[in-house]
Amino acid sequence: MSLDPHWFSTAYGMIFVVGQVLTALAFVIGAAMLVADREPLSIVISKSRLVDLGNLMLAFVMLWAYLAFSQFLIIWAGNLPDEISWYRIHFRGAWIWLALFLLLFHFALPFLLLLLRDIKQKARTLASVAAFMIVLRFIDLFWIIEPARRPDLQIHWLDFAAPIGMGGIWIAVFTRQLKGRPLLPLNDPQLQVVMKHE
Repeated sequence: MSLDPHWFSTAYGMIFVVGQVLTALAFVIGAAMLVADREPLSIVISKSRLVDLGNLMLAFVMLWAYLAFSQFLIIWAGNLPDEISWYRIHFRGAWIWLALFLLLFHFALPFLLLLLRDIKQKARTLASVAAFMIVLRFIDLFWIIEPARRPDLQIHWLDFAAPIGMGGIWIAVFTRQLKGRPLLPLNDPQLQVVMKHE
């Protein structure tokens, strides 16, 4: 929003926060599914837990779509020049095709996939949906940021290299630290209750 200082929206911050929570949740699901077949997580992660994780991701996909559509609807209904400036930039030229792509693949497809219980019960399939959501979150961030800087949709090689480079460094540090830490909270008194339930 700071790229267009004359435009403001009270929902913009919440859309951004929910999107970041969705990214973090998708990453956690993907990381958990990579180690789900190893002990001690193999004891804890069951089909019912996978369904719960899938339902949580579905809830945040729906919340993101609800907030984004609410912001659009309120600004469209108000039709005030100060408020529509952001959408005029983001719906100009080829950017509108990227917006439609996000509508279909950031909301509609994950919504339909995560409604299916069979998809949520399979660790690999749920991890694939989570990885797909992470990629779409990067595309959404690109759509939010870049139209203010580039009036026409232009892809530069750094648009791919920067997230891959920074993400690669972050994942390397994450996995290195993960090896030295327990995957379950060993001193948690509720852990025994969970283990008995399973």
